[in-house]
Amino acid sequence: MIAKLLDLSERRVQQLSREGVLPKATRGKYDLIGSVRGYVRYLRDQANKAQAGAPDYAAERARFIRARADLAEMEAEEKRGSVIAAEEVGTAWIAVLALLRTRLLALPDRLAPQAHELSNVGDIRNLIRAAIREVLDDLAQSDVKLETDIDLAGGADPEADGEEGPVGSEATAGSDDQRLG
Repeated sequence: MIAKLLDLSERRVQQLSREGVLPKATRGKYDLIGSVRGYVRYLRDQANKAQAGAPDYAAERARFIRARADLAEMEAEEKRGSVIAAEEVGTAWIAVLALLRTRLLALPDRLAPQAHELSNVGDIRNLIRAAIREVLDDLAQSDVKLETDIDLAGGADPEADGEEGPVGSEATAGSDDQRLG
């Protein structure tokens, strides 16, 4: 009778009884009120477990709507020109660094004659600092285009005139170098 009431098979009723969901039968008969309460409690627990594991529909929908709004906002900012693609930023930084490299590599040729005229290490230091600041100020005020034709392997090197430049100690001591002081 309890199997029909709960819409279960006799075997399932016995299984639930062994699991402690339904009170044990005495002489093949189950307590009606205790069995109904036990089964309702069991179904409630099962529903709570399923609900705890399942994502909340409202929360997931809100997250989806937020993500879609963020995407639309980014697309609008891109159309307004207030955002730049990461690839373009990377290209611009490469151009800035290549320009900085070119200008810094030109300093020795530009400063050598002036430094040769100076006899004081402090004056030479000030000359070099001023030249570096000038390069940095020029770089800060220049507009670097995102498209660049600069050869990043060293094509804008002032020393690259078909011959390899001096390397190592040769870079600091040549035939025209003279001691200062």
